Amino acid sequence: MTMDPRVRERVDEFLETLAHSPVSRHVLGVVVSGSAARGEEIWQGERLLSDIDLMVLTRRTSPRLIAQIDDLIGLHRDRGIDGGQVPLRPLARYLTLAFFEARATGIVVRGRLDLRRLIPDIDPARLPVWEGVRVLANRLIEHVKHDEGRIDTERVVAKSYEALAEAYLVAEGRYRASYAARLSEIERQPPAAPVDVIAGMTRALRLRLGLPTSGVADVMIARAHLVNGLGRIGAAYTGSLGLAGAQLAHLVATERHWRHRLYWAALLARQRRWRDIELSADPILRIWQRTLALVSRAASGAERGELLRDWRACPQILVTRRPPR
Repeated sequence: MTMDPRVRERVDEFLETLAHSPVSRHVLGVVVSGSAARGEEIWQGERLLSDIDLMVLTRRTSPRLIAQIDDLIGLHRDRGIDGGQVPLRPLARYLTLAFFEARATGIVVRGRLDLRRLIPDIDPARLPVWEGVRVLANRLIEHVKHDEGRIDTERVVAKSYEALAEAYLVAEGRYRASYAARLSEIERQPPAAPVDVIAGMTRALRLRLGLPTSGVADVMIARAHLVNGLGRIGAAYTGSLGLAGAQLAHLVATERHWRHRLYWAALLARQRRWRDIELSADPILRIWQRTLALVSRAASGAERGELLRDWRACPQILVTRRPPR
């Protein structure tokens, strides 16, 4: 695959900054993944509207290394650079949409890495429904950014329906590694989603690919569809009925990731946020609950800012590979 020269220029700028940083010695390689690796990024003239997702690969991880790499990426975020640090071991251990896509379409731009060796083959039918839950809950963060004025209405609406397409296809074992292939799959056999949601998915994917489409972007309708989708896909994962809030409450009661809880408690302690420390729930689930609450009511800029910082630093729950029965 070939990157757009404008994407390559921005990636090279990041690599130059990385090369002159002390953190460089810990970096084994850098991979461009997602839409920018596939030539599916969005431009408005010379303005890049979508992200250039980078996976900065290291042998191991630590809060300090995560923060250092995030700081480097932050220096280039206004140029569309996004992503973060990824240790090598999780590439072979976890079943995620990002790793599935990186294996299929990722481009190594630093280091001598073979993604097909580092990331074992993943059958789309074996991608966990949890990934659908995760993409929808995380995409609600984009609505917090929208309310902060960090992302415009057209983009947050598009991201919402792109995430809904991903989640429904994952739940049906039909996920594909590009927007073009996902659109083709949805047009071939629409997923079991409400008709207006399918229309939103189709519009967003056609817009992404520069194809003719119609309709307008309504952020509140997209937000409602996203929240409703979280309830539906959450129910497919948990096996229990209930809307998005009930599904998150169910996950709080059933998920147990103690390393995440201890890590988060230690991080909050270093920030002297004593009142926020709790060990009764996994931290990402609490953040998703806070996100759902913030997009459902008026919130202060301070609340939104703290949530966005917490979300970026918080460990995500991932599903490990299991041998077939």
